[in-house]
Amino acid sequence: MKKIISIIIACIMITLVGCSGDGHEGEAKTPSGSSVQKGRDYKEVVNDFKEKGFKNTKTEKLEDLVTGWLAKDGEVESVSVDGDKDYSPDEWYSNDVEVVITYHTFPEKEKRDTGSADEKSSAKNDKSTNDKEDKSNSETKEKPNNDTSAESEQEILTVKNNEDFAAVLAVKNEADPIIGEFAKKYAGRTIEFDGYIANMMLHGNYKTRYNILILAGDYGDTTFSGPNFQFEDVNIVSDLKLTGSNIPDTIGMGENLHITAAVEGYDENSGLFRLDPISTEIR
Repeated sequence: MKKIISIIIACIMITLVGCSGDGHEGEAKTPSGSSVQKGRDYKEVVNDFKEKGFKNTKTEKLEDLVTGWLAKDGEVESVSVDGDKDYSPDEWYSNDVEVVITYHTFPEKEKRDTGSADEKSSAKNDKSTNDKEDKSNSETKEKPNNDTSAESEQEILTVKNNEDFAAVLAVKNEADPIIGEFAKKYAGRTIEFDGYIANMMLHGNYKTRYNILILAGDYGDTTFSGPNFQFEDVNIVSDLKLTGSNIPDTIGMGENLHITAAVEGYDENSGLFRLDPISTEIR
């Protein structure tokens, strides 16, 4: 009888011990699903996975940002758990599986250039007027009359100094192949021209950010030429960089502008020639 009682007690103890654990030793449970992680800051996502017990969390950079409009620096593009980018929330995995968090960022070279820009500017300001004049005189003597240096190549492009740009603004077909050729050839260069707001609509669900369609010429023109320029996902106050003596509180369709902007690129599918505003003056 005592032997039977001992066996029963032993079984009860084994059952209690088994119930005391959660059955997931050495495992970790995923936080929100993969689709929820996209668009978040990668550091927050890393912390979420570590808090859930994942021990092998890695990050990968997509050095694809140009302006930071379409995606922010550090914004998550995808997350994979054990190679699965479509994992579900609250799934249990071994806590040592590889978690890879891929995020957008600017190329390292651009970051270094940006970081040193202030230092270079400060160094230039520290030079005396005499030093600048001496340097200028020296360079003038060394350069031949037919100089085509990088400095001259970076001149702001207008219809007066660049035949390619003049041809682009003169095309009657908004999908003319020369538009894409120009955008590719002069990507990153600065252009300057007169145009107007042909259309203006909110960007996504934002209330203060817009997609602005710009056409060359003056509002009310009966003839049209040139590409469909676009400022995409811009704030009127902070991104358009309004200048001049007449700066309104807001702008809208039909506003005549003098535009200085950098060439971002041409989308053949949408027919939009995207620009990055440098300065915008009301005409």
